[in-house]
Amino acid sequence: MILHNATDRVRRFFRSFRKDTSANALILAAFGAPMIVGGGGFAVDFAQFYLWKRELQFAADQAAIAAAWELANEPLSTTFVARGLTEFAANEAVTKDINTTPSIVRSNYAGEIGNAVSVRVDATRMLPFTSYFTGGATTVSVYAQAAFTGGLVTTECLKAVDPHDGGTITFNGNPVFTAGCGIAALSDSKRICVDQDDGSSGFDSSGTCITQWEGEDAIIANGTPIIEAGTIVTAGTVDDEIEELTDDIIIENFGQLYDQFADIVPPIDKVTNAGTYACKSVGNGKGNTSTPGKTIGVATPGIFAGGLQVRCDTTFQSGIYVIKGGVLDIGGNYNTIGTDILFILTDGAGVKIVGTSQNGASNQVNLQGITYDTLIGYGVDAETAEAITGMLMYEDPESPGFNPVGEGLGNKFAGTSNTWISGTIYLPKSTLSLAGTANVANMCLTIIANKINMNGTVNMTDFCPDGYAHEEVVFLGTVRLVA
Repeated sequence: MILHNATDRVRRFFRSFRKDTSANALILAAFGAPMIVGGGGFAVDFAQFYLWKRELQFAADQAAIAAAWELANEPLSTTFVARGLTEFAANEAVTKDINTTPSIVRSNYAGEIGNAVSVRVDATRMLPFTSYFTGGATTVSVYAQAAFTGGLVTTECLKAVDPHDGGTITFNGNPVFTAGCGIAALSDSKRICVDQDDGSSGFDSSGTCITQWEGEDAIIANGTPIIEAGTIVTAGTVDDEIEELTDDIIIENFGQLYDQFADIVPPIDKVTNAGTYACKSVGNGKGNTSTPGKTIGVATPGIFAGGLQVRCDTTFQSGIYVIKGGVLDIGGNYNTIGTDILFILTDGAGVKIVGTSQNGASNQVNLQGITYDTLIGYGVDAETAEAITGMLMYEDPESPGFNPVGEGLGNKFAGTSNTWISGTIYLPKSTLSLAGTANVANMCLTIIANKINMNGTVNMTDFCPDGYAHEEVVFLGTVRLVA
């Protein structure tokens, strides 16, 4: 009986306790407190961990990229590690006191040897909440890899600037170009083997195109030229025949080529006066008929509307000659001399320099580009004057160009052993046909045209006088983050 009464009292107590809800919140809070505190602690620790990892990864990425650029520009660099470490240090703040020294080494990528830089680095520190359970510090590890391709250092004494057409530099017949000073074509025109219908390569295992060829090379050969240019570079492709005929370094699909004069405005507005040119007969002046007379001409700088044709032994005085339409015609019938001069071709003007006369004789043609001081004297600003010092012929980029239809009707340069041409010939809107030979006197020769045809009689072996060389052009390599 006593036991029954006790059990009944306990039953009534728990029944009343179940009905009383006044302390539920406190009980739930008590049970949930560990989870709330733990979740908050882990959240704070995770945020800290993520901050470390993000900063370390960014710093490692920048270190890999910087070191890769060093090797792209200088393949044998011994300072790429130092450059990477400098860049790493510049891009970290929170982890700078807790990370290890980054490991920066050359590595391999996509089957190539030593064409990448890898960076590994760790950071270790106690996390406030997590360490209570683990009893130790937490380590963050990151890895970065940047692949690179080497830069290009070259010279360019023969360059075509048309951006898209095929055959922008063409070797016709058996021309000889052994100047060793660099050939470049900005054209991205390519001759490619068309893929098969299923998307697979059009080449078979032996490298033979089994579909069909499409497009045209940017640099082509219609004959068997002798070429020793040093480097041949184009944004497009080079005729396979040229690759077989020369040991030059050939680089195709190179997109960093540019026209160094494209953004320069020729100083046409600095010339406002009309130029003069006249031939006159001169004798001994003293009645001595035993000495035959001769005809000489003097040209003075200025504007020549409708062209200018040399008609006697002629000296061009120093200065700027604006040829407005027509043709600048310097034939081999007469000796022609001009130093410190610049011909600006505008309104569709063209140029023809031929070293051999109509009767087969060869007279001297000696033309030398303009100097810095003379350009400054015309009021040309110092930056432009420095850029175009040595310019001999400058086609106005706003000119329609001189490209008449028919063989031999366009711009022509056909020198002989008595032809001396120094400086830069720049014809960005026109095709230039080269034949014969030429010598250089006091500065290097550079030929830049929209398109260049080198014909069978070309024999160009030296574009610089002794002791001089064309300025090197440095193109940066490429770098990309791959891991």
